[in-house]
Amino acid sequence: MKQLLLLLLLLPFLGMAQQPSFDLPKSKYGLPVVNDVEIYKKIVQADPNNELLDLRKLIPNAQFKVTYATAENLVHRPLYPTADVFMRKPAALALKKASKSLKKQGYGLLLYDGYRPYEVTVIFYETIKDTTFVADPHKGSKHNRGMAIDLSLYDLKTGKPLPMPSDYDETTPRAFHSYMETTPEAIANRKILRDALEKVGFEIYTWEWWHYDFKGWKTCFTYDIWHSKIRAANAELHKVVGQK
Repeated sequence: MKQLLLLLLLLPFLGMAQQPSFDLPKSKYGLPVVNDVEIYKKIVQADPNNELLDLRKLIPNAQFKVTYATAENLVHRPLYPTADVFMRKPAALALKKASKSLKKQGYGLLLYDGYRPYEVTVIFYETIKDTTFVADPHKGSKHNRGMAIDLSLYDLKTGKPLPMPSDYDETTPRAFHSYMETTPEAIANRKILRDALEKVGFEIYTWEWWHYDFKGWKTCFTYDIWHSKIRAANAELHKVVGQK
């Protein structure tokens, strides 16, 4: 009986546990990063929520326009070798939930970017050096943690993107959530996206209507591994689980 009472008292605190500690290498900006596949596999084995999930598999009806795999981006050259979008497991599952809700309204998700290797954040910072629109590599990005998503909406009937107040990755005030000097349709579409994501645990980034952060990102690891290696590591991890 005493053991049961003790367990009940501890339950509220068990969910607050920090990530298991690992001796991680530090970037040139002093930030600890997970830059090795073997370390990645260990932290996923320690906590399955650390896994980065492939959104192409998780949300089949989503559209993908990964501009970082093309020259159509802030630095005008391809940054990703593959056009993949991954997210950390809890954030990915929340996004799937939002997608189902939006589908009932006739909308689908248009995904631009999710997990972003830390190396790319360093490139952005050293090229642009404006932390309004790019992350400080001393702190890392929520994207580097797999806890941020860049996205918009498309019409399920036509397959066409919905009008928004600005283009994706536009570095002008038109990108701000507070910007109102645009069409009523664009404002309404921005709100539809915001409402759907806030209901499942995402928060806005004031300066970019397309960028949303999932709550709890502060306790997450910063990753610096390319998507193809993560996909291969995930396959190995699930194979091991299946054999048990």
